Amino acid sequence: MSGDWTKRTDVSPRAEKAIAYGDRMAAIVNGESDQNWDEALLPLIDPDRFRRRGNERTEMDWPAYRAMLGQWNQADGKYEKTLHRASEVGDVVYLDLDERSTHHDGSVSALRSISIYEFDAADKIVGVDVIMGFHNAAPIG
Repeated sequence: MSGDWTKRTDVSPRAEKAIAYGDRMAAIVNGESDQNWDEALLPLIDPDRFRRRGNERTEMDWPAYRAMLGQWNQADGKYEKTLHRASEVGDVVYLDLDERSTHHDGSVSALRSISIYEFDAADKIVGVDVIMGFHNAAPIG
């Protein structure tokens, strides 16, 4: 895919917060952080208003999403992501990412995602919508 890729140094403060959300998740999955999901992500979100919506047309509140993250963490051994584009319009940040998970059994899954982060007036994340398109595993980077 051709296009103008976003340089990490050119992202807005809200986009940086959305990227940090994914970086903190990756650090837990990759064993690079001793934090739990609450310690890592609660500083970035409003847990009372938080909703995660996905391809499955599901909507999860923070406790349900945290439980799903725990299951994901048990299945994956390594998670990598590459940022292609970051855009901000109003209270919404869009991240275009390539994502790759290497599972404990050695299998690899890869996908292209658009993650849409909604922020409130206090700059807390109150919603994350994830649109995933799966493709063959390719090197990240």
